[in-house]
Amino acid sequence: MKLKALEISGFKSFADKTKIEFMPGMTGIVGPNGSGKSNIIEAIRWVLGEQSARDLRGTKMTDVIFAGAANRKPLNRAEVSITFDNSDHYLKSDYAEVRVTRRLFRNGESEYRINGNQCRLRDVVSLFMDTGLGRESFSIISQGRVEAVFNSKPEDRRTIIEEVAGVYKYKQNKDKAEKELGTTREYLNRVNDIIAELESQMEPLAEQSAMAKDYLDQKHRFDDLDKSRLVIEIQDNRRAKHEVDQKMTQAKMLVSDYEQQVKDQTQAVAKMKQHQTELLNKKDALQNKQLTLTQQVERLTGQRTNASTKTAFQQQQLEEVQHALSEAKTNAQKVSADNDTLKAAIATQQQAIDEASSVVAGLKDGQNKQQQVTLESKISQLQDAYIEQMQSLTTLHNELHYLEREHEQGGQARAHLSDEAGKARAELDQLTAQRDQLAAQLSVSKSNQDKVRASFKDAGDKYHELTEAFEKAQKNWYNALGVQQRAKARADSLAALNEEHAGFYQGVKAILKQRNKFSGLIGSVADLITVPKDLVKAIETALGAQLQQLVVRDEQTARDAVHYLTQKRAGRATFLPLTTIHGRRLSSAQLSAVSSTNGYVGLAAELVTFDQSLEPVIDHLLGTTVVATDLDAAIAIANIAGHRFRIVTQDGQVMNASGSITGGANRNAQAGLLSQRAERDELTAAIAEMQAKLDQQEQHVADLQSQVDAMASTGTDLRNQMNDADTQVQQQSGQLELLGDKIKEAKRKLSASQFERDQQVQDAADYESQLAKNRSNTVATEQQLATIKEQREQAQRDLTSLTADDETKATQLQEKMTWLATAKAQLAAKEADYQRGVQSLKDLTDRQQSLSDRLKSLQTSQSVSGMSMSEVAAQLTKSQAEVKQVVKQLKQTNADLTELSDQLTTGDAELTRIQGLQRASLSEMNDLSARQSRLETLLDNDLNTLSETYQLSFEDAQAGLNDLDPNEIRKQLKLLKRGLDEIGDVNIGAIDEYQRVSERYDFLARQQSDLLTSQQQLQETMTEMDGEVQTRFKQAFDDVAKAFSKIFVQMFGGGKAQLVLTDPEHLLTTGIDIMAQPPGKKFQRMSLLSGGERALTAITLLFAILDVRPVPFAILDETEAALDEANVTRFARYLRDFAGDTQFIVITHRKGTMVNANVLYGVTMQESGVSKMVSVSLDDVEAVS
Repeated sequence: MKLKALEISGFKSFADKTKIEFMPGMTGIVGPNGSGKSNIIEAIRWVLGEQSARDLRGTKMTDVIFAGAANRKPLNRAEVSITFDNSDHYLKSDYAEVRVTRRLFRNGESEYRINGNQCRLRDVVSLFMDTGLGRESFSIISQGRVEAVFNSKPEDRRTIIEEVAGVYKYKQNKDKAEKELGTTREYLNRVNDIIAELESQMEPLAEQSAMAKDYLDQKHRFDDLDKSRLVIEIQDNRRAKHEVDQKMTQAKMLVSDYEQQVKDQTQAVAKMKQHQTELLNKKDALQNKQLTLTQQVERLTGQRTNASTKTAFQQQQLEEVQHALSEAKTNAQKVSADNDTLKAAIATQQQAIDEASSVVAGLKDGQNKQQQVTLESKISQLQDAYIEQMQSLTTLHNELHYLEREHEQGGQARAHLSDEAGKARAELDQLTAQRDQLAAQLSVSKSNQDKVRASFKDAGDKYHELTEAFEKAQKNWYNALGVQQRAKARADSLAALNEEHAGFYQGVKAILKQRNKFSGLIGSVADLITVPKDLVKAIETALGAQLQQLVVRDEQTARDAVHYLTQKRAGRATFLPLTTIHGRRLSSAQLSAVSSTNGYVGLAAELVTFDQSLEPVIDHLLGTTVVATDLDAAIAIANIAGHRFRIVTQDGQVMNASGSITGGANRNAQAGLLSQRAERDELTAAIAEMQAKLDQQEQHVADLQSQVDAMASTGTDLRNQMNDADTQVQQQSGQLELLGDKIKEAKRKLSASQFERDQQVQDAADYESQLAKNRSNTVATEQQLATIKEQREQAQRDLTSLTADDETKATQLQEKMTWLATAKAQLAAKEADYQRGVQSLKDLTDRQQSLSDRLKSLQTSQSVSGMSMSEVAAQLTKSQAEVKQVVKQLKQTNADLTELSDQLTTGDAELTRIQGLQRASLSEMNDLSARQSRLETLLDNDLNTLSETYQLSFEDAQAGLNDLDPNEIRKQLKLLKRGLDEIGDVNIGAIDEYQRVSERYDFLARQQSDLLTSQQQLQETMTEMDGEVQTRFKQAFDDVAKAFSKIFVQMFGGGKAQLVLTDPEHLLTTGIDIMAQPPGKKFQRMSLLSGGERALTAITLLFAILDVRPVPFAILDETEAALDEANVTRFARYLRDFAGDTQFIVITHRKGTMVNANVLYGVTMQESGVSKMVSVSLDDVEAVS
């Protein structure tokens, strides 16, 4: 592969499109400093993907766009294209020629192209990866790259060998594997947390599942006997309720009669009040109208006054416009007359100009043109002779000037040599002073070097402190994250239970899972109410199995659901249709009687939150249940209320309406449906709070990370300062040595100046002899020249007398032409005045039209104003009449209001009497209602128990009635109840939940195993990558070290050198030291060599790299700048030898390099700020010579 061409347009100083074609062998690029040579190398780095504006000597990337010059505007785009001959397919591309283009626009947009096809930066980087080319490869070597070789620390120097070894992709793969390993470990930790959470659930779930099965067996026997008990109690309560219902019917009839009387009297009073309201509204309307009309009268009076004033003003304007119109007409007539006068003057002036033009033409035709041939011939001969003598005189004068100049320059040279000697002495003194000053600076630099090293050590200690704080904060964050993840796992588990409807009866669960089939299904009671945390136990106890009842919109939905359960044999469920459920709440009288009791919390239906449309259902379930703080408060409330309703305590004890008390606690009580939801909500809130704290901790970790990074950056800066200080000490030491050489050179110059001055004194004597001879010849020539000049002037006077007549006619012609020019100028001025007059006449005509229009407008407005005044007067008379009419109506309305007020007083007294009789009847009915409510509560409780607990209607339960005596039934129920109480509350859903959790645990265990396997494989991959890097690094190091030792001898003409690993046991981190022994020196580290020796050693290492890993082309930017002439010759000769396999592009100032180049390109800046290219083939020059 070869580099064919580079095209630059708008990049830095290359404003114009510039194309550089590269030939095989070595191409040199030369030019003065600041001409733009290095911009060519930066253009190559830029098109190959360089992303650092700082490395391109800028602050932002748009700095590479041509910024303008003295005579050039800034450009909006920079574009560079590089073309390769890829016929050997060195690059992984099917094309025989590859062209890479990069463009950047001033708005920041950029694009890359490969063979004209738009691509991404990564495509360009991928194209050159592991080819030895690219923006950071050793195919581009600058003087800074050479200095980096010997100034770098051994650990940083290893990147040179890594580049040769081509291990970048392996290190990249390892980094990718490390990221994947981190992700795998994070996910594994999450899986481990979830497994730990499931393990904590499985053991109690197993116990709960076994207990639930035992409980179901005893519960089945208990339920059979309890159904019979409920049927017997329902029969007894129905008979008692029938008697109370008859009495209630009679009481309702009496109350209804009083209600009708109250209704009739209330309607009569309402009608009177309505009439009173109407009269009051009428009164307000009349008062408002009176106010409006009064304001209107005042307004119209003001308008009448204003109209008179406006008419007078319009009359004044009309007169002013009429006067202006008359004035404009007069001015127009005057301007028109002036224009006619100017037009006549223009015609007269034009006639005079035409006559003068005819006279001028006649004078030109009559001029005498006779030639005086004889006199002119003589004058010509004398002129030739004069010129010949002048040439001789000029030659003598030139020789004289030359001798005088040489003599003068000799004097100047003598003076200059004297000055040079003085300067040489002064330079010698100055260099001696500089040497002393530099020695003092070197001492200061060494002191600064010590200070920077101390600061670097302090920064290192601070970095370690911040790192420890960062690791501690990060650990705390991970611990907090673990707690949150466990909470999330528990919340997810509860959410999963909720999704699976765990804890619901089989039939309820079946309907909820198929809810999409029942459009009228609203949801379970447990899902439709929201309960305060401190009342969850009370509401769960109050509702019991009713929490699992399903609310539906209508009876049809309930029928469809029952049909589905029957058809699928999926269990039983209780449905609450909104169209048939009519809830009942305790009356306000009943509640007010107990609300002040100590420990009273409230009516259960009012303590929960629900959608308003569900009020009948909630009243049905909780409308007759009261919540108390504890059992003592419940007993007190029951005694006050006469045991007419059920009371539930906040800790779950029950005071039944019958007077019985249900309470206690189970050893292994499980959370109910509401408790689970409360826990889920509490966990959600806690997780959000933990997330907020996690965010704060994460920010703290990020802040510490920033401080660590900042301190690392400070350490890097200090390390750079330390390197700079080391370099400064080395440079100053080298400069001190260089000053010694300069002092020797100054002494040599002083001796040479004294010798040349003596030689100039001898040359001055010779010049003075030649000057005397030249002056004598000059005098003789000047005398001959004067004679010829006199003869020529006489002949010229004779010729002049013959041409006097022609000169007189010429004078007349000139005078006439002068008059003619003046007349034309006057004509042009008059024509301009005429044009201005025409325009002025047009403006006055327009002014007349405008004033006429304004006059018409004012006349029209004046006419309209006259009409408006008559209308205002008529409206004012009408409004005054309406005011009088409104005042009369107001008096009549006030009289009607007084009469109606008396009638209202009598009607209110009669209504009060009837309402008293009604309250007495209602009190009697409330007593009956209380007895009725108690019986209904007992019936509802028993029927609800049948329906909700056993999913049976009364008729179905009556058909299965047990034959045992009621007392025997109660006895057996008591024994079974004791057994069930000993078992305690159980979670029936634990059977299904245990199965679900077990399946999830097995799935996660398999995932855990897969993640552990993946983790091991990633670690093996990283180990394999490390092994490959070590092998390639060692092989590349050995090859480069061998080539380095061989080439060192060639470059230095002897000596020896070698590369040394600082830590051979650890090839992944080892540094590289360079040991060298130039001829006549001892074997030592490269840092101890002189500046030139270090530079040549570094160049030798770069040549060794090219020897081990040849590249198609290499670009060297003043690499040999630090070498002396002898080493430059060796450097150039070596490049010439390499040029057969590698194409070299060399930027240089050194002659030894230039003469070895096949082609030289010169960079010039003929126009300030704009670089241009010129080229010449040195091979062609040699062939011609």
